[in-house]
Amino acid sequence: MKRFKRHGHESQRDKHKQDLYQFNKTVEHGFPHQPSALGFSPSLELLAIGTRSGAIKLYGAPGVEFMGLHDENAAVTQVHFLPNQVELVTLLDDNSLHMWTLRAHTSMSELLEIGRFTLSGPPGAPPSVTRVTAVLAHSSGELLLLGTEGGHVFVVEVPGFRELEENNISVEDVQKRIPEDYVGRRNLECVETLHENPLNPRQVLIGYTRGLMVLWDLDRQRPIQHFLGTQVPYTCSVIASLINSVQFNSSLFLLFQPSKIDLFNPIQDYEMQEKCGSSVCCFRPWPINGGQNFAPDPPQRDLLLTGHEDGTVRFWDASGVCLYPMYKLSTAGAFLTDADPNDNMNQGSEGEWPPFRKVGCFDPYSDDPRLGIQKIHLCKYSGYLTVAGTAGQILVLELNDEAAEQTVEATVVDLLQGQEGFRWKGQARLDVREEPVLFPPGFQPFALVQCQPPAVVTAIALHSEWKMVAFGTSHGFGLYDYHQRNKILVKCTLNPSDQMALEGPLSRVKSIKKSLRQSFRRIRRSRVSMRKHHTNNLQEINNRLVAEALQEMELAPVQRKIEARSSDDSFTGLVRTLYFADTFVSDSSHSTPSLWAGTNGGAVFAHVLRVPSLERRAEDPVVAHAAKEIQLMHRAPVVGLVVLDGKGAPLPEPLEVAHDLARSPEMHGSHHLLVVSEEQLKLFTLPKVSSKSKLKLTAVDGSRVRRVGVAWFGSRTDEQLESSLVVLTNQGELHVISLPSIKMMVHYPCIRREDVSGIASCVFTKYGQGFYLMSPSEFERFSLSTRWVVEPRCLVEAPLQMRPKNPSSPIHRDQPDGVPTEHRCVCSNSSESIIPFLLLRIDKSVFILMFVCFLFF
Repeated sequence: MKRFKRHGHESQRDKHKQDLYQFNKTVEHGFPHQPSALGFSPSLELLAIGTRSGAIKLYGAPGVEFMGLHDENAAVTQVHFLPNQVELVTLLDDNSLHMWTLRAHTSMSELLEIGRFTLSGPPGAPPSVTRVTAVLAHSSGELLLLGTEGGHVFVVEVPGFRELEENNISVEDVQKRIPEDYVGRRNLECVETLHENPLNPRQVLIGYTRGLMVLWDLDRQRPIQHFLGTQVPYTCSVIASLINSVQFNSSLFLLFQPSKIDLFNPIQDYEMQEKCGSSVCCFRPWPINGGQNFAPDPPQRDLLLTGHEDGTVRFWDASGVCLYPMYKLSTAGAFLTDADPNDNMNQGSEGEWPPFRKVGCFDPYSDDPRLGIQKIHLCKYSGYLTVAGTAGQILVLELNDEAAEQTVEATVVDLLQGQEGFRWKGQARLDVREEPVLFPPGFQPFALVQCQPPAVVTAIALHSEWKMVAFGTSHGFGLYDYHQRNKILVKCTLNPSDQMALEGPLSRVKSIKKSLRQSFRRIRRSRVSMRKHHTNNLQEINNRLVAEALQEMELAPVQRKIEARSSDDSFTGLVRTLYFADTFVSDSSHSTPSLWAGTNGGAVFAHVLRVPSLERRAEDPVVAHAAKEIQLMHRAPVVGLVVLDGKGAPLPEPLEVAHDLARSPEMHGSHHLLVVSEEQLKLFTLPKVSSKSKLKLTAVDGSRVRRVGVAWFGSRTDEQLESSLVVLTNQGELHVISLPSIKMMVHYPCIRREDVSGIASCVFTKYGQGFYLMSPSEFERFSLSTRWVVEPRCLVEAPLQMRPKNPSSPIHRDQPDGVPTEHRCVCSNSSESIIPFLLLRIDKSVFILMFVCFLFF
């Protein structure tokens, strides 16, 4: 029987989706990964950075940012702005040139590629003839001079990329006009650098690898003067690198220093900027002021927390386009490590000039890998923070305005509960400092939970109202009362056959053989099973295959049958998620605090908590006992747990209702538990835990759920908010699912399926935004909401000064784009032909002094 769509209802539903959901990749935070080229425009006051992945990024005043990506998978080797224009040219390592422009549209600029070009040499010419090694954007804005590996200089008209063959400078033309003895004893080789005479734009200085410099007249097509290598202290290749290094350091000293980031956690509407005022870092103002920022003031203040390998947690103001560092927290002070942060930093050798002073050290192997931060949970209302690390350590910290000297009380929790036959083969735990430690103002640790075995912490949850923290590893989970500083609950989830969970991250190589053996054993078991059920009756086999095909056809086109997983798979006891909820667990008339835990083997454990009243909280202990246990039939890992109240809305965060930022949960209707596994979403009624509905998310290509979060969406015009579930799969696709009906609303492609680290690091905010690591030093920020969007809105206009009307006439003009103003040389009594020579003749000691001035002034 055919089903007819109700077009009116469908159109209204589609309009509702368009009002709530819209996917945009908004901004990229951080330092460009693997930078390979740098350009600067003094007229536009814009900095351009090209990367090895083919990305080009422009930075102006705070909030003025542009991103572009070449279609070719090639590194950007050079970036050059066209003087006094909004165009720039990039050179890739595949020898292709690309023209970009900042085109204004509706009072906003966008970076667009408008042309590409590759030099083509004469038939039969070697590739070195057209291999570009140096680029000069002429001050007229109409010409590009391209120096090549073969020593030729090609002149190209822009923006059309038309080669002006009559103006090309061949290496033969240059060799005819220099002394024969110089030509006879060495070749010119490639063009290393091209510079325009700042007093006469029709004269160009060409520097070759062998040390020859030629001042070439573009109008008369002949050299005016040449300088041999014996007349200058260094070869041209060294001189070019000196100029570029000074320009690079003077432009980027202030910039964000990249470091590998392991975890980050977004917190919105943060309330700790005033409390952390004494600890906020002081930075010099950003020196680049190009463009105009038209982005509106952010409607809320967002805080981003990042955990790093060296045990630090960094706080960033993520309210707008720019990511501002606010505060750096180090957890290494609570432990005894091999790295000593109190090394003498003022040592220096006497007699050195300039007098260098040691201001820091970098050793990639000095940090203890056990300090690495894995999980972060911050309560923005109470100022409590929990930080979990690689060696099974969970620190509980409290915000304090003043410095304090205190010891960190440690509690060891044995997650194996004394089971025999298990031997930990991994890393040892960190040693806690027994003596008091002086902690600076900010977040200060006062309690430590040490898991035994010291495996990586895989899940944590903080409930600041009940003053408890839950934690989980590959061996089990526990509950700690940081108010009374004692453990409440310990549950071992380790499967006796799961030996890999006892080997630790440092013994993973030893587990490869065991994993292969387990795989071959499963294959042999499947073959034996097939032989047992083998039959010679061909008709029976065909009937079975037809029945299976019909069963598959009954499923929806985008779904596949969920296969049950073996219970002896590795890491089935690993705890993937922890969740606190005040809901109906024992009966339907009285709600009670509870803790829920989901494992890698598809198991869900629920424990009822008896929390004393506020008056007796310091004396009476918290009591926990097991209440429910759910085992999913397909045994897929549980990646998320959510309890919905009587109106189908997720329960509010701790202390959120007390601060009038959320309504009280509906306790009169029936509550539901939503279990999100890698394969599907399943809704259970509480307290009976009976299945109500489910949604299969797995597609034909085998996608699995990797990340899940609850978000609130609203239109731009309506103040009403709707709760939805945001899901990211291993294919990099985002799905928005309605609550409590658990129906698919929209889905968008977000991350490349090959980007495993990006998918693993993705997190969601409460209002439909998300972050993920697009490189070790960059965040990609995206939005699924039409109401909350943080993106650059800026305008870059061409300078007011116009192009010279007669570019062929020698005119005096300011320094051309691409040449640092610090190298400007003014000699009114000197001839024009000597100016470029004085520009490049830099004594070594003078250069070092200039470089030190850039760094310290």
